[in-house]
Amino acid sequence: MALEGTLKDFSLADIFQLIGLQRKTGVLTLRAKDDTVTVTFLDGKVVGADSLSHRLENRLGHVLIRGELLTQDQLNRALEIQKETLQRLGFILVHYGIISVDALKQAIQLQILQIVFRLFRWKDGDYHFSQETTIEYDRDYVVPVSAESILMEGARMIDEWPIIEKRIRSYDMVFRKKLTDQEIVVVGAEDADEVDFDYEATPMRRRKQIAGDKIRISREEKAIYDMVDGTMRVRDVLELSKFSEFDTAKALYELLTRDLIEEVRGSAAAAVLAQVTPLDETEVAETPVPLPLVAVLALLAILSLATSFRNPLNSLYPLGPAQRASSVAETRKAISIERIEQIGEAVEAYSLVNGHLPPRLADLTPVYISPSLLHDPWGHAYKYLPQPQRYLVIGFTPDEKPDTDLFLSHVIDAGAPSAAASKPVTGGIQLLD
Repeated sequence: MALEGTLKDFSLADIFQLIGLQRKTGVLTLRAKDDTVTVTFLDGKVVGADSLSHRLENRLGHVLIRGELLTQDQLNRALEIQKETLQRLGFILVHYGIISVDALKQAIQLQILQIVFRLFRWKDGDYHFSQETTIEYDRDYVVPVSAESILMEGARMIDEWPIIEKRIRSYDMVFRKKLTDQEIVVVGAEDADEVDFDYEATPMRRRKQIAGDKIRISREEKAIYDMVDGTMRVRDVLELSKFSEFDTAKALYELLTRDLIEEVRGSAAAAVLAQVTPLDETEVAETPVPLPLVAVLALLAILSLATSFRNPLNSLYPLGPAQRASSVAETRKAISIERIEQIGEAVEAYSLVNGHLPPRLADLTPVYISPSLLHDPWGHAYKYLPQPQRYLVIGFTPDEKPDTDLFLSHVIDAGAPSAAASKPVTGGIQLLD
């Protein structure tokens, strides 16, 4: 049977099982409306995965920051070294002793599995498997994962995702903590009170808790519980969580079922939504870039280079306990920095293909970038100012003021409006000409 067709005819589980049993080597490509994913196999084991909307190498630093193994300042300097040496980011981080080899292996495996497990939620799409005699992958830092173990976890996700989605209906939902007179006790996962995952269960049904006046939750659930503050959307919690998308959503479901959190509704919900209303990109696109603003931004970039980046290696050292306790605000800013960089790559890819800059950021979706990346972690739409030979992307602070650390500006050569023709000058996230 040829490994090519649609997921309606041949399920993802069947495809993985066949590749695993026959110990095939090659690349499985799956295409859906909003994403294209490639999964690389060696002798039936997964050794790589990449997504058009979740590029593995670009998001490795983000995974490490979420795990508090890396600071944004260290990542910025490592990326500068990468531009000069063209070495892999993971190699640089290990070579300079910023993270351990084991930490890098865990981060890469987590990102690969997140991409693969996301496939189990696809209801439709095309697939094609290209069999190869050998494949190249990062043998030093990638641990092959058997198709069988992926199928076991995938089967659990297939069973539980529909139940979770009954209560976590949208990634734009906002939750807040509920008052309770019961004591919340943090225990190991095996000792936590169990939530009844039953298709026929009513929303409020749960198993009787072991200790009558105590609620036992796992450390993972406590971490998610602490993040719920009445303003963060589900998508923000997923973005900031150290855990996988599935495990984070499941923790929210369990907290909701235990009556520890509740959805923000009514006027309170309206206030939250008002804070995250996106800007009118049509109006932004037609706004010219004032020359004084460009001059000011250029000056800020020069000052930043002069004061903060004299030595790109001055902070490449292992993290201590105090540094690991990075704030949520710093993590959100790190995410915003990465999103702006991805927007810049998408803008220049669009320019390369079409011969001109996109009129609006919305024109980049879904081919060049995922729509979810056009807003920062606080829900603000990035401001985009295109000109005939220049474009500017502006990010904001939590209170929606322009952040001088979150400016990206490129000049495009008139004769060749493409990524190769752009001439960025970097200083942290600031890419100002």
